[in-house]
Amino acid sequence: MTKSRILSSALVVAAVLLLPSIARAQSAFAGVVKDATGAVLPGVTVEAASPALIEQVRSVTTDANGAYRIENLRPGTYTLTFSLPGFATVKKEAVELQSNFTATINADLKVGAVEETVTVAGESPVVDVQSNAKAQVLSRDVLDAVPSAHTIQSVGQLVVGVTLTAPDVGGSQAMQQTYFTVHGLGAAQTSVLIDGMIVNGLQGDGAIQSYLNEGANQEMVYQTGGGNVDSPTGGVKINLIPKEGGNRFSGSLFEGYETKSLQASNGNDFLYSHGVTSLDQIGAYSDTDVTQGGPIQKDKLWFFGSGRLFTVNKPIASTINSDGTSAGALRCYNNPGTCSQGVDAQHQYSALARLTWQVSPRNKLSAYMDRIHKVRGAAMSPGDDQATSSVRWNSPNYTTATVKWTSAVSNKMLIEGGYSTNIERYNNLYAEGVEKPYGSAEWLATARHYDSTFGRRWVTSDRETGQYPDRYNAQGSASYITGTHSIKFGFQDSWGVFNHTYRANADLYQNYVNVAPATVTLYNTPIWSAERLNANLGLYGQDVWTAKRVTVTIGGRWEYVKESIVGQPEQIGRFGDVKPFGDVDMPTWKTFSPRTAAVLDVFGNGKTALRVGFNRFEQAATTTLASLYNASAVTTASAAWTDLNRDDIAQGTPGCVYLTAGCEINFTQVPTSFGVVSLANPDPNLKRPYVDQFNVGGTHEVLRGVSLSFEWFHNQAKNIWERNNVARPGTFANGAVNNPSYRAVTIFSPIDGTPITMYDPINATVNRAVVQIDSNDTDLSQSYNAFEFNFNARLPHGARIFGGSATDRAIAYSCTAATTNPNFLVTIGGVNYCDQANSGIPWRTQFKLAGTVPLPWYGIIVSGSYQALPGYQLGTQSLNGLASGGSGTPDFDIVSGRGTNMTVTATTRYTVCPGNSASQGCVVGALMAPGLVSSSLLVPLAPPGVELTPRLNQVDFSLAKRITFRGIRFDPKVDLFNAFNSSDYFSVRTTSFTPTATAGTSAGTYMFPGSILQGRLLRVAAVINW
Repeated sequence: MTKSRILSSALVVAAVLLLPSIARAQSAFAGVVKDATGAVLPGVTVEAASPALIEQVRSVTTDANGAYRIENLRPGTYTLTFSLPGFATVKKEAVELQSNFTATINADLKVGAVEETVTVAGESPVVDVQSNAKAQVLSRDVLDAVPSAHTIQSVGQLVVGVTLTAPDVGGSQAMQQTYFTVHGLGAAQTSVLIDGMIVNGLQGDGAIQSYLNEGANQEMVYQTGGGNVDSPTGGVKINLIPKEGGNRFSGSLFEGYETKSLQASNGNDFLYSHGVTSLDQIGAYSDTDVTQGGPIQKDKLWFFGSGRLFTVNKPIASTINSDGTSAGALRCYNNPGTCSQGVDAQHQYSALARLTWQVSPRNKLSAYMDRIHKVRGAAMSPGDDQATSSVRWNSPNYTTATVKWTSAVSNKMLIEGGYSTNIERYNNLYAEGVEKPYGSAEWLATARHYDSTFGRRWVTSDRETGQYPDRYNAQGSASYITGTHSIKFGFQDSWGVFNHTYRANADLYQNYVNVAPATVTLYNTPIWSAERLNANLGLYGQDVWTAKRVTVTIGGRWEYVKESIVGQPEQIGRFGDVKPFGDVDMPTWKTFSPRTAAVLDVFGNGKTALRVGFNRFEQAATTTLASLYNASAVTTASAAWTDLNRDDIAQGTPGCVYLTAGCEINFTQVPTSFGVVSLANPDPNLKRPYVDQFNVGGTHEVLRGVSLSFEWFHNQAKNIWERNNVARPGTFANGAVNNPSYRAVTIFSPIDGTPITMYDPINATVNRAVVQIDSNDTDLSQSYNAFEFNFNARLPHGARIFGGSATDRAIAYSCTAATTNPNFLVTIGGVNYCDQANSGIPWRTQFKLAGTVPLPWYGIIVSGSYQALPGYQLGTQSLNGLASGGSGTPDFDIVSGRGTNMTVTATTRYTVCPGNSASQGCVVGALMAPGLVSSSLLVPLAPPGVELTPRLNQVDFSLAKRITFRGIRFDPKVDLFNAFNSSDYFSVRTTSFTPTATAGTSAGTYMFPGSILQGRLLRVAAVINW
């Protein structure tokens, strides 16, 4: 057994037996008890009682300052009792405590007999005057009422400051992963917890999540700012507070149905005139989610279970469904409208069980498991044929599980701990019947076909893949709590292995131009590869100290991260082999992150708080670093193909003579080392990227139950990575090129005539030497600023309304002296492409409003949401994995996120000379780059991030009627998504510009709408609680 595995096992045992779980106290009561003269009272017994607690009541005593604090409470309705001999007992009833909140409840005791009890209606605080965390809590009533797809993403899109990679309309994105971004921090920086236990997956540094059952939760907390020491990353922190059962049997049922007949078309002349031939739709939708909980033994052992059957069938825009033959697919393409549209049939099945056991008055043990089976029948993109080139996603196992122990050792000492895991198994497979036995004649004849002229794919999809990430977590903490101090120490550790498989029919795919055979793309498949997370260990300590009206948090987190590549045997493919190698260790990271905050209760009445915080968050890390340098990886090569025998099968073996019998592939264009991946090398001193986050803000209760907040956030990314070809000759000045190996090439924009300076090597030998090194570059920087306004209203009769606005902007600077690629330093009209401070990056503003309001008539409940979102940026520039997309992978090509661009080769000529470019040297018909040595230049015509899709506006509305009968609450409802039938789009087909003879116009699908909001959709549903 390896040392790391022994260490990991020991940590698990320690977690479960000694001081197992991270779980930050979900909620707390705190306050000060005084007598009638205003003197503080030590020794007062304070009890918090609620049916939400399996032990029913939790108690502490006030300290010498009269202060008390009761932590680790579940959300619910509480009765607080304050008692001291010689004083009358005070009881405060119906105090509502929400998740992730410290409610300040003070009490004044009067002299009297203990038997004398003063009972008052408790007022539920809405301002947290002790915590710097910015969080939106969504209760079960809100989750049931506000229309959504019942996923953590579709619910999370309602939170101010949060952006999804794709907006959801009535479940349109519910079956696929969409990713959160908040304050410039991307998907991998998102944390998902169940009752405080980490359940992130391993893939994409934790970006890929399981499909968690939303109906199994009592509350959902989305924390978007601040951060305690038990938060490893700084993105959205989602803490799901699960239902546990209770001392009475209770359950719920959600049923929802949608069909194609209940959806309106939002097509219009603009869309149809810009290449849209058909629209994404929801053909059929059904969602059944049932839960049941109750006592196995009252006050001792509770159970809870849930099951979900979820189906979404989606017709996909601009797809076909042929008879399954190559000829049949071509007939469909050549005769539009004669074949049906492709339909992506998707199903999800979930089974969840939880047990909660009060082992003793001071010890509680809970265990949970959620097993999900997901099937996606036909993943497609525009131009695909469902019968042949679609992809089946078979995911037989998404499992999350936790075991958690909580021990109230005394009124001041709390120990928590546990173990959690995320196991995922999913395969991307060819359409049914398309996969063929390796090496057979059928296997050779069923390569993927792709026509670049028409954007069509048929015969097969790209390749088959298997992804098998396993993640395990152990975590524990111990807290010492007095009225004025909450001191906490703990650890978190994650480990696991991520296996991958890749295979493809014929180990190639065939490319066509205007239906004619042109080239083949070769693969070095079949391949198996794996990376290991040896350890991601965090040790932390923190003290939350309250002195009069000020609460100060001082903490720190030390982390140790080690990844490695799992050694592989030799792997032999049709065109290339992967050589054997042993395990390879990656650079080890050891980092320290301060976590600090101060909160002022301005007037001492718990109604106004000012706060300031500084927190450092390290980049998430599981196995992505190791994957960047894994030699067992898929690689491709392109070669010319001539179909000599016209059988539509690319034939040939390496070394054959091109254009002789049986040799249709020009292997002289394929490197002799094909199969061996050209890898970069990490600098031995490569440091872990991180973000420093500052925040200043305040919250004020303007009316009873109504609070307003304002916050400023500032992020600064540090230790940003850059990939350099150190074998390329010469260096470059900061922000300019002064290198004798390169010459400047001026190209005039076909849009407005702006001169653009690119760089070309003086001869072909300049770019041949390649030695890539990944290192930190202090010249690179990325900053983010946001101004946020929020309101939350807890109104009488169960009404809840929340929302606000966020205005933000991210600016990157990549004019680095270290770069050895001069085209990172392009200028557009004299402005450095690499300096976004001068490129006009816009501020973007979002506004969101959501809530539910029971009307005073006939049990009618009105709910809904409104999202006014800024357009999505085209050509975003990401300098680091902290802000990258779904994979969380660092973006080493700092100009890879391009907006409008144009490809220029040695034969490209001007078709137009707009503006005053003719006077500067532009000539219609002349070569754009005469004597070009590079095979091509990708010329940016606009800086990244300055171009946006149109703003998105989405209104969802729900109308329900509550019927109560013998303890059963029945809410039939109708949900209307995209109520105003918006046809806003949030991506484009391409940003590649192909000039025509008219200035500013492009051939092809340049800026044509890509992803479009689904049309107005009606869902018929019911929520039943008993």
